[in-house]
Amino acid sequence: MYKKATLVFFILLQICTLQAVASDVFKGREVFMRECMACHGESGEGKLPGLPNFKEGQTLFKTDSALIDIVRDGKGVMPSFNGLLTDEDIRNVVAYLRSFL
Repeated sequence: MYKKATLVFFILLQICTLQAVASDVFKGREVFMRECMACHGESGEGKLPGLPNFKEGQTLFKTDSALIDIVRDGKGVMPSFNGLLTDEDIRNVVAYLRSFL
């Protein structure tokens, strides 16, 4: 039973992260540097109080879908990038964020 549950968990994890895997990390870095660096810092350390430190994995435990929603819709003090970034840009940024892990 434990082995079956573990297998199901890893399969679901792969499905949830498939979007970022198929994305372009290098293009994501370009978008991050242009749109996100001012607040999140060049290294993802979070320049402003209350922002996640991506270098420490903060918020990166979320699914790609959840991270995409945050970038697209905004959260807390973070503005929405809906209409400012394409869906592909957002997926690429999420793929780049995963590179901090």
